[in-house]
Amino acid sequence: MQSRAEMMRKNSHTLLLAGDKDEGGTIDLLYYSGWQKPCIHYRVLGTEVWTTLPGEAFVPNASGDGFSIKIQGKGIEFVCNDGVPSGWDKAPGDKNYFINNPGRYTLKNGKIEQQLSPPKAPTLVVASEVGSTTVALSWNPPEGMEPSEIGGYIVYRDGEKVYKGDAGLTWVDSGLKGNQEYTYEVATVNVQGTESPKCLSTTVRTNMPGKPGPPAWLKVSATAPDFVQLFWKAPLDHGGASVTAYNIWRRAPDTDASTSECVGTVIGRDVETGKDRDVLEWKDTDVKEGAQYLYQVSAVHLPDQNLMRSKSQAQIVEELRKKASNSLLSVDEDVNEGPLCDDVVGKAAAQLKAPRMGDTEPHIMLQAFNWESCHNKNGWYNVVKGAVPKMKEAGIDMAWLPPPSQCVDDRGYLPSEWYNLNSKYGSDADLRSCISEMVSAGISPIADVVINHRCASKQDGNGKWTSFRNPDWEAWAICNNDPSGTGQGAASTGQNIEYAPDIDHTNQKVQEDSKAFIKWLMDDVGFRAIRLDFVLGYGAWFQEQYVRAVGNPYAVAEYWHGDVQVLKNYINATKGVVAVFDFPVYYTLKNAIHSNDFSGLNWGGTLPGVMGSDPMRSVTFVENHDTSHLAVVGGKFGDNNQVCRAYAFLLTHSGIPSIFWSDWSDRGPDVQKQLVALCQVRKSCGVHCTSRVNIVSSQGGLFASYIDGKNGTIAFKMGSNDWGPGGDGWKVKATGHEYCVWAKGGL
Repeated sequence: MQSRAEMMRKNSHTLLLAGDKDEGGTIDLLYYSGWQKPCIHYRVLGTEVWTTLPGEAFVPNASGDGFSIKIQGKGIEFVCNDGVPSGWDKAPGDKNYFINNPGRYTLKNGKIEQQLSPPKAPTLVVASEVGSTTVALSWNPPEGMEPSEIGGYIVYRDGEKVYKGDAGLTWVDSGLKGNQEYTYEVATVNVQGTESPKCLSTTVRTNMPGKPGPPAWLKVSATAPDFVQLFWKAPLDHGGASVTAYNIWRRAPDTDASTSECVGTVIGRDVETGKDRDVLEWKDTDVKEGAQYLYQVSAVHLPDQNLMRSKSQAQIVEELRKKASNSLLSVDEDVNEGPLCDDVVGKAAAQLKAPRMGDTEPHIMLQAFNWESCHNKNGWYNVVKGAVPKMKEAGIDMAWLPPPSQCVDDRGYLPSEWYNLNSKYGSDADLRSCISEMVSAGISPIADVVINHRCASKQDGNGKWTSFRNPDWEAWAICNNDPSGTGQGAASTGQNIEYAPDIDHTNQKVQEDSKAFIKWLMDDVGFRAIRLDFVLGYGAWFQEQYVRAVGNPYAVAEYWHGDVQVLKNYINATKGVVAVFDFPVYYTLKNAIHSNDFSGLNWGGTLPGVMGSDPMRSVTFVENHDTSHLAVVGGKFGDNNQVCRAYAFLLTHSGIPSIFWSDWSDRGPDVQKQLVALCQVRKSCGVHCTSRVNIVSSQGGLFASYIDGKNGTIAFKMGSNDWGPGGDGWKVKATGHEYCVWAKGGL
């Protein structure tokens, strides 16, 4: 049986953080106890030899207040007792006490505290390296202080605290002005948070200013037939002097950089306040409608007054010079202007109007990929880019692209590094080029956002796949009930999946990163709408947050369920900010067309599914990348005739219709011709998601209806029976096997 002392040795507990350890030294311990003759039973750290019970006796203090003992060693593990020993003083949790470094300590009421002398200032502060915008400082630790007593250092610049750090003896001050004096002082902070007096100061003059860095985040913020507007941010490195202006450079795309011309200058500083402007933008009005221009921007310390394009600008530059700092006035001419930033291309054309939930535009969506698109040898983004002219001709104005991120699987639905856009579908550059082509054609790209689950990039120290990169997470981001058993987060707020770790969306960092990623896809990559993958996997309230956080773009969710009430409950849970793919319509329409019985398309005078009850949140479809190959839905929708009949119904009625790539591209020229005609009649008559529908027949062999658009009215029939609209003025606009579309009015 183990003795009580042996058990105490096993259940050791550290009450002090380990600091720098000396190989020798003395531990002076003051112990407050009600025992008459207390003892300390201990071992010196680095040895396994314990004192003989009851240990060494404490010596009463002359003041009568407590007991003292001095022990030689770098640290000790110990317990105290009453000297018999029959009573023991243990650390909280029935653990042993630890002191890890030499020094003076007190033990009272189960708490160890180090008794420290007032901290001393560090010595010999020097500037080890000086640049235009940086000063590297180093110093020696204070004399007479044990390393274990030092908690860190505070650096003051010109009397202002600019840094508080650990016990390291160097620090680099950045973002400074060139040719300017700065005075530095350093103070020591001990482990108890007490600050020492400041050391002797050192004064440093920075080097002469150099070139500013390139401006950041240049983008085209707006376009119209008569202008292109640019937006950018200040450079990360100002070169040691203020940046007061920016030059805008322009040339034609695909021409040599030597053809660039400076076409404008923007003053970046408010002369009255002396502050840099928050908004940096410029509008190019010297453009030709439909023409494309390549733009770059450079940062300028102080612009040349003689090169200003207006009298008012010249006056502003004169004022800037009058108020310029010594750093600004000392800038040499050859470093006055920095390098050009990365270029952007803008087209003088009407800006793309992104879709919004419930708007009354006659939207048509194309799912611009299928299950095998990732294996296309030409690169899928290049294939889609080549199809943009035909999409534009048809009137397609929304294109759902495959998941963009680097992925463990080929198809993109097991993402790993979110911000790595090189995938089996093509490169980052290919994707951006495809999106640019779409936007120029008036087509809104839709991002397939897969954030319910995510695959780790590396194994952790235990061989578990829990280390995520780009953004960086660890096991804390995985739900604790994930089937892998590796999660340390909270329980999942939705359904678990087997094929990738479920992400804990209750975690604040996960929420912040999810919002930032979607915003980046919209603002930087250029997507205009989003599709949320597998929304069954995490709470609808998170999806609502994410959509609202990025400005409420049009959002549609994959919620695979055939019960319309279930889908409506989901929509309500998102507070209506997310639409759904209308699976009830998919199942109902497939059955109706195969049976030639259309009675199921009339639900008490309205259309079926979400299409009938909440059409602004319904995206209707004939096929998608899943249903086209999964046996669970009974195989593909049908033959060419059946598919065209289904699209004729969807493209002429309410909701937002979605065309599947394989139906659009792979069923032959006759099918595509019919689809183009159906798209064009929807556009011409202005049929939109909430257009009024009047069902006049829904029975075996016949479905017939009238649909009111903004610009005209459509009459529609399908089925084996004959039917025609009443009244005059109707013209046949599209026809195929057992369907016909008439229109009255339209553009």
